[in-house]
This record gives sequence, C-alpha cells and structure tokens, in this order.
Amino acid sequence: MTANETVWRSLGQGKAHPSDVLNTLIEIDNRRGLVGLWALETDLREALPRLRPQAQALAQAWLEALCLYRASYYPEGRLSKLFNRFLQKEAQPTLARAS
Repeated sequence: MTANETVWRSLGQGKAHPSDVLNTLIEIDNRRGLVGLWALETDLREALPRLRPQAQALAQAWLEALCLYRASYYPEGRLSKLFNRFLQKEAQPTLARAS
C-alpha cells in the first residue's frame, strides 16, 4: 500500500494514529520529497469539500500535520517568503479601475 493510500484509507476509517501520520509523511518525503508533500496537500485541499463532515475534520488534521512537517523539515528562506508574499497579493481579487 502506498503512502497516499494510507491517507485515504484513514479518512475512510475516520481515524489516524499520530505515529502512522508521521510515518506516512516521512515515507512520502523519502520517496518524492517536497513535491510529493505538496501533491498530497493539493489532493486533500481539492477533496475537502466533497468529504463527509467526520472525514473533513480528519482531512483538516492531515493538512495541519503536513504544514507542520514541511515547516519543520523545509524551513522557508528569505527569498521564498518574499516570493510567497507576492503570490498572495496576486491571488487577492482586484477591483476594476475606472478609466
């Protein structure tokens, strides 16, 4: 069973042990690195609205664990923080200017 299957299976069962969560994140990181962690986060965020309410709470916990794992093992440098700040400004809706 792959690490992603472990995540989705835990959502289906409605439970996840903290050591299983950490081991799964480590396995994803070892196999695919930061890209794999981002891919899992994207998959979870896209599926979140379609999940049952109980599974949504657990999916949110998985997302929080992913963010904490990334922050611990991949701290952001000054340049990436600046880049993220520009991306957040672009993502905000802009008002149309009157000409």
